[in-house]
Amino acid sequence: MSVKSKILFLFDNVGTDYVARIFSGAKRSGSAAGFDLDCQNIYGSNRSVEDVLASANYAGVVLTPPLSDDRHVLAHLEARGLAYVRIAPLLDTMRGNIIYMDEFDASRAIVDFMLERGHRRVALLKGPRTHLVSMRRYNGYAAALGGKGIRVDPTLIEQGDFSRQSGKDIAAALFAMHPTAIFASNDEMALGIIDAANRSGISIPNDISLVGFDDNASAKNSIPGLTTVRQPLEEMGEGACRLLTDRLHNPSLPRGSVEVPYTIVERASVARCAGDRAAA
Repeated sequence: MSVKSKILFLFDNVGTDYVARIFSGAKRSGSAAGFDLDCQNIYGSNRSVEDVLASANYAGVVLTPPLSDDRHVLAHLEARGLAYVRIAPLLDTMRGNIIYMDEFDASRAIVDFMLERGHRRVALLKGPRTHLVSMRRYNGYAAALGGKGIRVDPTLIEQGDFSRQSGKDIAAALFAMHPTAIFASNDEMALGIIDAANRSGISIPNDISLVGFDDNASAKNSIPGLTTVRQPLEEMGEGACRLLTDRLHNPSLPRGSVEVPYTIVERASVARCAGDRAAA
């Protein structure tokens, strides 16, 4: 296969499930279009994007968050004349081809899910500051609270890094706030909170309800099963690769922008608030 038939999928992400799900979808559509796919995750490495691009003669690039919002990376690709597609960008959304999900509305909806069950003291474990999506999910959280006339309480917010370990490490601080519910900004951190709750004798959902975001492979197998937002990552990878290969086959195509839907997946990690149960 010609080296110019190779597409680079570029990640800078701690989430192995996130990477695997996007790439599995991309591989299906890329192979069908006659392209080989190269998955490169530079998270925690000393390699720069320039280093990766110099390692092979790529036909095009798919950028995932946070790289899809990195203006330096975008400028570098444009200077090289490389076609690219951006997954879930929040900045310069008219720049290049994009595929995205409404992170704000999905976050608002999952917090509403808990508010509708009587929870009013809802804590938040934020994602890393380097990921703009962390702010988008915070904004959805704040909008849901505001819709019920609840002010955001900064003492109910902690900073994580999207890893399961950060969920474990920060859980004690969250539990000490005495929330009735927690929104973890991704499933990995939520699963870390479950780990810590099990060690501390805290029952989820009887003592504290919990939701995540992504619907990764472990969310349905955790005990309890995790209520979460299903982000259709396989479909996003597949759609991003299709946008890119279509453009590689026909460079005159107009710019493409595709929105994919989210789903709230209800499992066993959310119960009605104890006070709400007593009133019922």
